[in-house]
Amino acid sequence: MAISNIDPELCLGSGCGECVEACLMDVIRLDEDEDLAVIKYPADCQICYLCQVYCPVEAITITPQASRPIVLAWG
Repeated sequence: MAISNIDPELCLGSGCGECVEACLMDVIRLDEDEDLAVIKYPADCQICYLCQVYCPVEAITITPQASRPIVLAWG
C-alpha cells in the first residue's frame, strides 16, 4: 500500500475533492456525507504523488517504505 493516510482533521471542512480528481487510479473517493476524502482502493495506488501534490491542505501521507522519487516529464 502506498497511500497510507488522509488526515481527516485537515481534510474535514475542505472536502475540496482535488485529490479525487487528481488520482488516475480512482484510489480516493469523496465521502459526501462526511465531506472528506477517503482511501477506497489502496492496493491500486501507483505512487504517482498527484493526490499529495494537489492537496491544498497537505492532508495526504504516502508510505515512506513504498515511496519513490517523483519523475517529471521533460517539456
